[in-house]
Amino acid sequence: MLLAIDARNGGVSVGFFSEAGGEGLAEPVAVRRMGSLPGRRADEYALILESFARSPGGPEGAPAIGEAWMSCVVPSLSRELALAVGAAFGLDCSIVGPGVKTGVKIRTDIPSELGSDLVCEAAAARELAGGACVVIDFDAVLAFSAVGRSGDYLGAAFAPGLCSAAQCLRSSGALLPEVAPPPPAEGRACRAIGRNTTEALRAGLSLGYAGLVERLARLQAEELVALGEAESPSSVAILGTGGEEGRDLLSSLGPGAWPGGARFVPDLALRGLALIAGRARSVSGGPRTR
Repeated sequence: MLLAIDARNGGVSVGFFSEAGGEGLAEPVAVRRMGSLPGRRADEYALILESFARSPGGPEGAPAIGEAWMSCVVPSLSRELALAVGAAFGLDCSIVGPGVKTGVKIRTDIPSELGSDLVCEAAAARELAGGACVVIDFDAVLAFSAVGRSGDYLGAAFAPGLCSAAQCLRSSGALLPEVAPPPPAEGRACRAIGRNTTEALRAGLSLGYAGLVERLARLQAEELVALGEAESPSSVAILGTGGEEGRDLLSSLGPGAWPGGARFVPDLALRGLALIAGRARSVSGGPRTR
């Protein structure tokens, strides 16, 4: 059983994968999530990881964890989680970073700047799309990744995430209430002219972010065509991942927004991490144990 960990500012996702999948893109057997609280130590994370492995709905029969890989974009978390994996399962945790063969060629000006989460998503997206695609990650940061026809990472666009924007509005405006983004059906019927504060906030969040997502993804698709990475914008696959608000937002746009269609894939980074682990396994011959 492979343990995959995707650690970000907003929390930590933990996926369990059967190693039988080899180098192909595999579905996780189970996915669990936990918060990344400041000051939490490796011993605490180890207890949580052990409980995830044995929890109802987790890996059936609590099988032995034979391999562990991590993508981490929070430097302070990386060491604690790696120590936790060692304490819980007696394994060295491999970490995606410089020197790791991911199968993704990064064609940006400064490749070392790119977060490992986006690299993992690009690896999985190429397997799913089979060609050029735009990956939209609905996390604390709303990230648009342009992936070429051969799986090369070409560049990105970043904006505040939907929930991050809502929190910023709440903290910046003393009289503004806390408002959650509306569900898809309500979002489609949302008025641009809000008649009260709640309606005004929802108009900006729902309609504003729908426009932002549609326009940036469409522009990236057009630029992929201009770069010779796709035949037409409609041939560029749109893949969404991240929080459920992302799934809701994509579905609220409807099929007409994307000529080639859009697909939401939960835990795309975890699936890419498992794929990278499989590639490394085929090269090295097996996982590292203590």
